[in-house]
Amino acid sequence: GGFTKLWGTMKTPISKEVDTPTLPPFEDKQLLADKTFDIPADACGIPWPTTVSRDQLTPIWNRADMEAAKKKTSRHPGGETEGLARLKQHVVERKQWVREFEKPKTSPNSLGFSTTALSMYIGLGCVSPRRLYWEVDKIYKTGAHAQPPVSLHGQLMWREFNICMARQANRKVPGSWGQMAGNYLCRPMPWKSPTDDAATAAQYAAWRDGKTGYPFVDAIMRQLRQEGFIHHLGRHMVACFLTRGDLWISWEAGARVFEEELLDADYAVNNFNWLWLSCSGFFYQYFRCYSPIAFGKKTDPNGDYIRKYVPELKSFDKKYIYEPWRAPIVDQKKWGCVIGNDYPKPIVAHDVASKANMSKVASAYAAFKDGGGGAKRAAEAADGAGGKKKVKR
Repeated sequence: GGFTKLWGTMKTPISKEVDTPTLPPFEDKQLLADKTFDIPADACGIPWPTTVSRDQLTPIWNRADMEAAKKKTSRHPGGETEGLARLKQHVVERKQWVREFEKPKTSPNSLGFSTTALSMYIGLGCVSPRRLYWEVDKIYKTGAHAQPPVSLHGQLMWREFNICMARQANRKVPGSWGQMAGNYLCRPMPWKSPTDDAATAAQYAAWRDGKTGYPFVDAIMRQLRQEGFIHHLGRHMVACFLTRGDLWISWEAGARVFEEELLDADYAVNNFNWLWLSCSGFFYQYFRCYSPIAFGKKTDPNGDYIRKYVPELKSFDKKYIYEPWRAPIVDQKKWGCVIGNDYPKPIVAHDVASKANMSKVASAYAAFKDGGGGAKRAAEAADGAGGKKKVKR
């Protein structure tokens, strides 16, 4: 809300997207005179030594890898052409949908796209966020529409807010964004680390690989590994599960997995989301916890999403699709998946773990407050950055 108000006070309007610059022809007099290099045919090429065959270099992917990749299809092909086509299909040609769009009302387990699915194209520079902003603005002028922060304009504002917070943290203590230590915007918590012991490492691996025994969580993590993209509410579910919800494992470990797997991984946004979902920063209603059973049922009671990404359970009755361990053993055998053999049992009891973790968060918050809270953290950050600004207590 506060950032939305700040946005509304801006005196300078958002500039339009600039045209793609025309690249000049390759001009390097020294290389042009030096016959040891082949001059690139266009401005995007690089000079190549005439004495070195390109076949002598070992690429990251060999020819066999490339041929195999050509046979695969991706839900998110790269490039500006695809990005602009998706902008047209998902935004420009869906005026009513754009006007009515509210992010919380989209589905985390939709088998199609319940959002614009443009995040990776914006994050990788294939589509300009300014272009999206103004295309949406045109549509907003045609009728009543949703308002920030839940609207599409609100989502772009939220992205900018994340970037501002990342910059502010690193301005005070360089490199502190994306970690708990030194980050004045992050409340300290006594998280477990995957390197602490074998049991924690095993739980972390189960979460990462989609083998927690909770089908909704596992489906989300498997979609992430397979496609490089998951809905933002799916990210909420698995982030909460790893941290304050169930496993009490550091959000930093979760952020690393997202950074590696997400096509739209963004340094500012990714770490902001992990701070938020772990209740380490910006959001502090730790008693609001995502259920790995009830949450997915609201938008997919039949479990079609689970059936796709956790095919071991595809034949289960919808009564048990979110809790397969409750199915009678005779039915498990009939459906071709015995829990504990063909699919794991839950690695943690959600009802027990979530309550215990709420107490841990409450204790950490109390210790944080007793230690001076955010004012002290900000002062320490300023001191660490060489600042002398006084902080009111």
